[in-house]
Amino acid sequence: MAGATLTLTFDSPADEDRFLREYLADAWDRFETSDYWTTGWFWSYGQFAGYDSGPDGGLVRLVFEGDPDGLLDAESDRWEAFDGLDSWDLRRYDEEGYDSLLDQQRDAKGAVGGEWEYRAKPLISRFALAYRREFAEGLPAVGDETDDNPSEIGVWAVLHDLLVQSGYDWYDETDACLKMMQNRLKSIAAYRGADAAREEYERLLDAWRAHGDALEAWLDDHETGHASEP
Repeated sequence: MAGATLTLTFDSPADEDRFLREYLADAWDRFETSDYWTTGWFWSYGQFAGYDSGPDGGLVRLVFEGDPDGLLDAESDRWEAFDGLDSWDLRRYDEEGYDSLLDQQRDAKGAVGGEWEYRAKPLISRFALAYRREFAEGLPAVGDETDDNPSEIGVWAVLHDLLVQSGYDWYDETDACLKMMQNRLKSIAAYRGADAAREEYERLLDAWRAHGDALEAWLDDHETGHASEP
């Protein structure tokens, strides 16, 4: 068994999205019941195509542990027949001195962080594919407040539900959200430059300061401290 990353490029983000829905969502079950697959996850990058640092079209990376040659033999004809695929390329981690994908992840993220991500990311990929099946158009990050959606339900609520269902409380959730924002500012800096990161930080800071007044108004209008369960 060896770790590998399969990179697939597409003519457009729409082709990437169609590949995920029409090919990968069904292929994942084949992967997980095959002899050539031990574990793995995917990344999709079409949402970044509008930025200077993003891909020219669609881009998917399939990261996996198993038999790379077996995956190619079983699936490559399907990729090459997919309308909108531009190219694909395989990177093997055994050729870079890693005994396994887990070793590569530990080298990249540390002994503990690398193992946690190695175990968690396959779960997230299964969810992401199920999400794409369920929501063909995708949910907004934050929904518009309307009579039909007074709580502004969007993807933020999906993350909230995941944390609660996984056993985390209010303060765990706010800590996680804070860390995600800190991490994303560094990512913005890496891809879009220091000024872009500072601009986003100031936007977030202004929004949080402004929220203080809204919070106080909400507290004045609602009974607090008496809920019997979250």
